[in-house]
Amino acid sequence: EQEVQLVRAYLELMQIRMPDRLQFSVQADASTLGLRCPPLTLQTLVENAVQHGIDPSEDGGRIDVSVQLIDNRCHVRVSDSGVGLVRAVDGLGTGLATLRERLQLAFGGDTELRLSAREPRGVVVDLDFPAQRGPA
Repeated sequence: EQEVQLVRAYLELMQIRMPDRLQFSVQADASTLGLRCPPLTLQTLVENAVQHGIDPSEDGGRIDVSVQLIDNRCHVRVSDSGVGLVRAVDGLGTGLATLRERLQLAFGGDTELRLSAREPRGVVVDLDFPAQRGPA
């Protein structure tokens, strides 16, 4: 629940910074709000969407955040309509590499983080991890 509140506040702040260039939605199933999640998991994904997708785009774009509980697993999707995937020289950026490490520590190998291109432009990040109740 704290992750969702933090992301909503961050996106509201970014919308003040670029009012004509950022639209967003944050949807979280009530059943997901008490799940265990490493701190700043959702924030990292949303900051990446703003920094690498929306900010560099002249037209700005939209970020959609979705958190669902399906088959006892938490499914997170952060989708943006920004500039799209731009290959970093060294592979994953620092934020995503650190996030993968935090997820590994919290859930072992039972997580999946996928980045894919969104058509006609943008990026979709899907994160899937075990639904566990309690603090991170």
